[in-house]
This record gives sequence, structure tokens and C-alpha cells, in this order.
Amino acid sequence: MSSLLSGVQSVLPAITTGNSAAFSAAGQAMAELGVAGCIGMACVEQSYLTPSMVSALSKTTFSILLPMFLGTSIIKTVHTYGLTWSSLVVPLLAIGQSFFLYGMTKQLLLPMFGIDFDTEDGRSTAVCCAWGNSGVVPLIFCESLFRPPFEPAENLAKSHAQISLYLLGWSPFFWSFGRSILVGDNNDTNGSKSHTDDRDIPKWETFVQRLKGLFPPPVVGVLVGLFLAASPLKGLFINSSERNAPLAVIYNTVQNFGRAANPLSLLVLTASLAIGAGRGITGSTAGFKKDGPLLLEEEEQGVGFLRRWACVSVARFILSPILMLGLLWVLQKGGFIGGYMERPMLWFVLILESYMPPAQNSVLMLQVANKGKKAGELAKFLCSVYATSMLPVVLILTLALRTFDLA
Repeated sequence: MSSLLSGVQSVLPAITTGNSAAFSAAGQAMAELGVAGCIGMACVEQSYLTPSMVSALSKTTFSILLPMFLGTSIIKTVHTYGLTWSSLVVPLLAIGQSFFLYGMTKQLLLPMFGIDFDTEDGRSTAVCCAWGNSGVVPLIFCESLFRPPFEPAENLAKSHAQISLYLLGWSPFFWSFGRSILVGDNNDTNGSKSHTDDRDIPKWETFVQRLKGLFPPPVVGVLVGLFLAASPLKGLFINSSERNAPLAVIYNTVQNFGRAANPLSLLVLTASLAIGAGRGITGSTAGFKKDGPLLLEEEEQGVGFLRRWACVSVARFILSPILMLGLLWVLQKGGFIGGYMERPMLWFVLILESYMPPAQNSVLMLQVANKGKKAGELAKFLCSVYATSMLPVVLILTLALRTFDLA
């Protein structure tokens, strides 16, 4: 840990003077995200993308393209570099980091900022603090940082594989435990018990529905990829130097479709944030069931906007990276993972995941739970958090790139 801290200290002067390749790379990645945001906002303003279109694109990307991308990335990486025990620790670390951060938010940050956890605003704030955007934004950053002509070329595939493993633990935990915090169980819009009698639903159907919630499509894609990569079946799909795989055409087609996941995910993210901020068509803002754009004064009838923003910013950009660094140090001391010089990409991706802005899928959870007004308020709040995250994200990204010698 002392060597890591000394490395961070040596990087700071280069950042403050702007004389750093890592700072330039981080700034370039953030600039690309900013340009994408402008494109997404322009598409919404010109009505090229309506809420219904964004919803359809989101479902297509989440259910089809992203699983294809993550699955083929895992297959390729495991086939090339193998699967180590330290890689299998990544899903558990994703769960542990979110759980500890949620506990610290509930017991420390919310009382510090005067936010009552037992309110809807308090619960949504806690979810925003504990769960970051662990899929779309990290993939976009890695694509921007490590795509050709960056050398070594394998770093891009390695980063995709680590993100896939992280999602393997993060996604089920977010869609089960995170959802139970945000919307509760079996509640309708008014927070009362659902009128549907559970006794009328077959037990097997209830079990299947719960299983689907624990294993969303991206997780299924990763699991299928891991299974194929670790079994003799991979010889049917991946060509080798000795022979051509008989089903390589299937793998190549799925891989080609998967390549569309990143650009479409970026478009959906930026358009969703623009719609949530009240841009574009009024009266149908992302299906939030509210006329016209949301006003700041309306949100302040609940928990104060600035208090929520400060709480989430402290959690995501200060507390979360420190917590992740501590967990990595403990696991290294226990021999579960290699050091940051031995496994730089693993450390980089995990630190990257730790300071991402809040997960925008929390808005989707509220929409599905028929909490349209709260979904709209949260969408606008997330838009402000993403807009103000540029500076801390660039600074931490620069430190990580330089410390792990990746730029």
C-alpha cells in the first residue's frame, strides 16, 4: 500500500501542471463522452429520438446486443489468456464493495447530510451512492483509452473481460437487493400491498420470475461465455492455428452484432439523460407520466437537491474509490489477487468501476414500479450528477492510468 501511495504522490505534480499523457488520455475520453452527450441531446431536441424510440433501443441493447458483446469478449479473453482465481474474485468484490458502500451511506452519509433513509428520496439517494454505472460508461472509457493504435493491443480485450466479470456479480445484486431498497417488494404506486393474490400464481412461475430478476440478459451472456470458454465446446466456435471451427460463423456473427452495443448504449444513455432533464417533447418525458419538464422547486419539496447531490458526489467520487482501494489491498495481502504491478488491468478496471456516476437503471426500476413522478425526478437529478462528474472522473482516471502504468 505504501508503494502505491508513493506512486500516486509522484503523479500529482504532472497532473497539476497538465504535463501528463495520462491526463491527456483521460481528458480525451471525457471529451468524447461530452460530445456524445451533445449528439444525444441534439437528437432529442430535433425529435429524431422520442421517449418510445429510446425505450425500444434500450431494450434491444440491454437484452440482445450487450449480452452478445460481453459473452464473446469473455470467450475470446479466456481462450487467449485463461481464467485465474483472481479473476473469479472480481464478481464477489463487486458485490462486497456495493454492500459495504450501502451500509456506510445509510449509517454515515445520510445522517451527515440530514437525509432520512425511510423516505423515497432517502432510499433513492442511498441506491445512487452504492451502485454506479458499471456497464455502459466503463466500456466507453476503456474503448476510448485502449482502442488501436494503443499498445499493447490486448489491453482492450482484457479490460472488456474484467468489466464482464464485474457485471457478473454487480448486476444480480443491483437488480435484487438494490431494487428492494429502491421500490420495495410487491408494492404498487402508493406503497401499499399489491392486490394480486400470490396464491393464484403457481410456485414454479414465481420462482422463474425471481430467477429472471437475478440473472438479467447481460449476466446470462457472461455466464454462457464463461461456460463455452471453459468447456471443450469452445473448439466448435473459435478458430485455432490447427483447425477451423465448424461453428465459427455463429461466433463471428454474434461478435459483429455485439460491436454495436457500445455506440448504441452511449446514445441511449445520453438521450435518456437529455429526456430526463426535460429536453425534447414535453408532456411525455421518457414515459414519466408528468406534464412538462421537471422543475427544481418540485424536487426540493422532498429532500433538498444540493444535499442529495453533495451526498452522492462524496460517496461516488471520494468514499467509493477509497473503499475499493482498501478492499483490493486486503485481498492482495490475503493472496487472493496479484499486486497492481502484476495485474494492472484488474486493479484499473476495479478502481474505474468504483468512481463511476450512479446507475441510470434505477430510473427504469421506478418506472416499472409505476412511480412515474419519482422516476422523472431521479432522471433529472442523475443528469445533474453526470454533468458535474467530469472533473473528479478525469482526475481519478488520470491517477489510475499513471499509477498502474497504462498511459
